[in-house]
Amino acid sequence: MSDQTRDVVNELLKRMGEGDIPAVVALFADDAHWEVPGDSEIAPWVGRCGVAGIPDFFQTMARLTVRELFEVERVLVDGPNAVLIGRARVVVRSTGKAIDTPFAADIVVNAEGRISRFYMFEDSLCVARAMRP
Repeated sequence: MSDQTRDVVNELLKRMGEGDIPAVVALFADDAHWEVPGDSEIAPWVGRCGVAGIPDFFQTMARLTVRELFEVERVLVDGPNAVLIGRARVVVRSTGKAIDTPFAADIVVNAEGRISRFYMFEDSLCVARAMRP
């Protein structure tokens, strides 16, 4: 299972890097859970959604921010579970302020080789400060 998980996570990162959002979504199970904790009143891309909401995450991020860095430093895999550790830096278009944050993503790949959970941890205080004028 670990090899399958690693392959799926690597494919996810490849597709995200290419900006191919329909291909990203195709990696998720129909009943997958996607969550980036935070206050959606401040940062509209955060929150909880199902597969249908994943494109909105990427579209909203692209509309409101300019990506400068998305770097995965480590991928840890244990059976169906994977954790990504990295750093991201985006600039908020409306404020010109940077969100420069370490992140971790907790990913679960089901037996069919589809992602059933994606849970992103980031510095939500940094996000909130950058979003405020």
